[in-house]
Amino acid sequence: MKRSIKLAALYLGLAVAMVGCGSFLTGDKLTGNPNSPSQATAEQLFVGVQANLFTSQENSVAMTVCEWMQQCMGVGGRFVDAFAHYTVNEFSWDGNWFQVYTGGGLVDLRKIEATEQAAGDSVFLAVAKIWEAFDMGVAADLWGDVPYTEAVGGNPTPALDGQAAVYTAVQNLLSDAIAELTNGKGPGPLGNDLVYGADTTLAKRTLWIRAAHTLKARFLLHTVEAAANKAGVYANVITEANSGISSTAGDLLAYHSTAVTERNIWYQFQSTTFGQDLVAGKALVDIMNARSDPRRPQYFGLNGLGGYGGEDVNVAQPGNTVSPLAGAGRMTDGSFRQPLVTYQENELILAEAYNQTGSDPLALTHLNNARAVPGLTALVGVTGAALTDSIMIEKYVTLFQNIEVWNDYRRMCIPSLTPDTAASVNPQFRGKIPGRLFYSGSEGNVNSNIPNPGAQLATNGFRNPNDTADCP
Repeated sequence: MKRSIKLAALYLGLAVAMVGCGSFLTGDKLTGNPNSPSQATAEQLFVGVQANLFTSQENSVAMTVCEWMQQCMGVGGRFVDAFAHYTVNEFSWDGNWFQVYTGGGLVDLRKIEATEQAAGDSVFLAVAKIWEAFDMGVAADLWGDVPYTEAVGGNPTPALDGQAAVYTAVQNLLSDAIAELTNGKGPGPLGNDLVYGADTTLAKRTLWIRAAHTLKARFLLHTVEAAANKAGVYANVITEANSGISSTAGDLLAYHSTAVTERNIWYQFQSTTFGQDLVAGKALVDIMNARSDPRRPQYFGLNGLGGYGGEDVNVAQPGNTVSPLAGAGRMTDGSFRQPLVTYQENELILAEAYNQTGSDPLALTHLNNARAVPGLTALVGVTGAALTDSIMIEKYVTLFQNIEVWNDYRRMCIPSLTPDTAASVNPQFRGKIPGRLFYSGSEGNVNSNIPNPGAQLATNGFRNPNDTADCP
């Protein structure tokens, strides 16, 4: 079978989709094309789903998060005028909202699940459920309360499910998927699975089972700040992560190749005339310079002085001190497989959970396991708050270009970041790094359940329900 995920076409297509109108969650025209057959196979839909979800983790939201977390910084065009100064609105992420639900999102995932449920293929069904959990869990991370229960079907104005309810549903989906993979009936998606090539063999099923456990641990962490029993949540995190991804060989990576339609989105962006508008962020580079982090040449290019440096959000740095986003193997290789869920993240999840429940020796062991992957020396004798800081700083560095770093910051407020305080910064965010995304303005135009932007700004300090307090 010829396989092409056509990432570039999908990414560019999102810009076209943003000018449309009507309900974006339901309806016959969401995935239909009058010039093409109306029915696609589960395998065809599944390839499109994966392409969609890969790009959703690499495009405008990922670049926004990279800026707001000061791992990157805008120096030109919309990256400095809009995102760096938080001058954003309800139309800033319309395309990302579409990706959650339409063509390649929840609508198609439900079609795949229905087909494989009827076929009795529990392996294929389980992998589709894991992707649904990933899709909707991230949606809850970004927007908080989101349409879910009513999002697929005949209701043109679906209600919002509470963020906590979505997280619970995500946990249930992942638990179901783990059970179905353990059962292991059916051929699975085989070569159409662009991550692990899932089939009925125990080795392939185990890779997905472990990834599902790591996702359970990740999304549980997102509930701890608002939890009445934080120790109980952390205990569940430990249980899941101990069954999670156990080596780098099990990392869940986006699929990319050198084919024009399959190249990494960050690479595609850097290859355009807009690529130089986004450079290294000083907060991240300073941390990495202080410890001579071996990942610097993977993340950044050399600056004009032959070293590494970043742009500051508030104080413009001399141009020859700022590194481009031109790291070897990431920005210069279209086939680079973007890390989405990894062994290092799993180890750092365990480190945080053990540290927060008073088991610092175990926390330090897992921190050092993560540090060993890039070749950092092991830390010795670090405990308490200093260990917390070391864990979260390591995660901040490791999760470069990953949306998950924003969840960590909102929960732990580490590293300490100074928000943009320039005179031109948007005052609506109260001098704070924004805590969530605006809902899609296009969806809000047709769905009265979407709060208007003013109501969003006035609710919980423009933070999601799981984020109970601003970072200092």
